[in-house]
Amino acid sequence: MTDTRTIAANEDPVCGMEVDIDVARNKGQTLTHDGREYASCGKGCMLDFRDDPEQYLDREYAPSM
Repeated sequence: MTDTRTIAANEDPVCGMEVDIDVARNKGQTLTHDGREYASCGKGCMLDFRDDPEQYLDREYAPSM
């Protein structure tokens, strides 16, 4: 994997929103990638991340809501 950016445990990797991890888990809006769990604010962001996680983990990616 290339250099990845720092993403807080409660940060949506796609849009950057702060996410309640327990709520995301209960809604099925978490994914595990390379052994780390990522929480999403909603289904759209979760599906975007699922389809191309490397894009959102790249150090050059800047999330925007």
